[in-house]
Amino acid sequence: MSSNNQIVLIGRIGNEVNETLRYVNGTAVSEVSLAVNRPGRNRDGERITDWVRCEFWDRQAEVLSQYAQKGGLISVAGALRIDSWEKDGQRRQKVFVRAHHFEFLGARQRHEEAAPAEAAA
Repeated sequence: MSSNNQIVLIGRIGNEVNETLRYVNGTAVSEVSLAVNRPGRNRDGERITDWVRCEFWDRQAEVLSQYAQKGGLISVAGALRIDSWEKDGQRRQKVFVRAHHFEFLGARQRHEEAAPAEAAA
């Protein structure tokens, strides 16, 4: 039996994406903190929200950085990743989604413009 590492999330962007855009060896990289609600509610009747780090590369990072805004609703498809390293004698880990595809959902994004459909593919 083979295994498969795929994840699909729908959530709201929790950070200013244009502030996270950077270039690594000439390749665009951007990170999004995605607020994803769990089914059900806690004891106080409030929704339970998980925050998931999503990483975008290349043209997707540039398009997302240009058109997305904090609070915007998007769907993200990708693979779950875990990076491990040691710092100051302590073992550290970072769990995140390496996005392969995203799509804007709901209302139009920044400046009432929609991102070109082919750029988000």
